[in-house]
Amino acid sequence: MEELKQRISDLSVQSGHQLSKKAKKEQRSVFRDLAATVIDDEAPHETISFRGGSSITLKSWKEIIQLNFIRNCLQGGFQAQLTSNVTLLNLFGVDGEAVQNTAASSLSQLEKRLILSKMSDAAKSADRTMTRQRRNRHNLKHQFLMADGDF
Repeated sequence: MEELKQRISDLSVQSGHQLSKKAKKEQRSVFRDLAATVIDDEAPHETISFRGGSSITLKSWKEIIQLNFIRNCLQGGFQAQLTSNVTLLNLFGVDGEAVQNTAASSLSQLEKRLILSKMSDAAKSADRTMTRQRRNRHNLKHQFLMADGDF
């Protein structure tokens, strides 16, 4: 058992040269989670959050592996399928009505475009606020240069 724990610990920080940076990062993450489960007896968990505020928490390796496989297959349509597909809801043991009511109470297409779009007034306001904050931080950081008045 000690050899297994040591091997998993080694694999959690090791990766092959032929893998892409993203694949290496994912591999190390998975092995860190496995090491935490085997060595520290820490149960795995993953939470899926929905736009309406509800969430699903998975607490077993079986469910997490199933989730990752389905995510990989469905990619961009994952959350839409998870809110409407009865088979997926049953697979993860989720109350379909609670998730679907959250999704149904969401915004219409027009409201989404007006509120969530990058071109919406809210996004433009947030962008202006961030630009001001960035400018203020920059000015504060370089204020000592202007304090002497030697320019």
